[in-house]
Amino acid sequence: MTFAVTCDERFASSLPYVRRRIEAASAVKCRLAHEDDDTTLTVDGIGFRSSLLDALADVIITDCKSFYINEKIRLPIKDALTRHAFTAALSTFDRTTDKIIAKTVLETMYNDGGVCNLSGIYEFCLGNLKSRWDEVVLLANENICYLVCQKTFNELLRFLISNIESISDEAHIIGNNGGFEVVGAGLTPIDEVYINNELPNPIGVVCKLIAIAPKKIYLHIQEPTLIGQIKNLFGTSTVISNLS
Repeated sequence: MTFAVTCDERFASSLPYVRRRIEAASAVKCRLAHEDDDTTLTVDGIGFRSSLLDALADVIITDCKSFYINEKIRLPIKDALTRHAFTAALSTFDRTTDKIIAKTVLETMYNDGGVCNLSGIYEFCLGNLKSRWDEVVLLANENICYLVCQKTFNELLRFLISNIESISDEAHIIGNNGGFEVVGAGLTPIDEVYINNELPNPIGVVCKLIAIAPKKIYLHIQEPTLIGQIKNLFGTSTVISNLS
């Protein structure tokens, strides 16, 4: 059986994650192809339905939700890391319910041997989710005057992060090829969450920490700026220990 997932450049960076999830869960072959502005993931085999839908649901509640929030919100913060952190926190908040809705949408559309257009799903099939996301955007936009104050904004951001369900008890920040990487206990990869790998360091590190919401963060790096940013966001609810 052959199944294809296609999307435009907005969500193309998510397809390698979908591919990894499918190949890790089932003995199937996946291949990526790029043509003009579209990217297509083709899956050949059987037994991949569950991992496919679960991975796509992760993409919807992460990339699609973040894209929607960024399009709608009038955030008066110019710092790229802070803006991405705020969007990541809003996107991750209440993700359990969002994922249930996303999987329900995908399951009603799935046909063996068919084609799934992720961009089309985003545009035309996520009405219930977008209504929920609109509530988040409206709340932020209505209180924009408070968010102009850096102190108030940081307090709100820390509150959102502290109320995100934890996926891993611990996370470790290590150096990797001149940048930084977030790994789990025993310095093993944390694959339970999807984060856009095209986000630059240290933005990607902070966004992944927000998605994981670990109870403890261990720093194996000597990078004062990043350490300060992590302490600012996670210091009140997370124990940060420098094990370098």
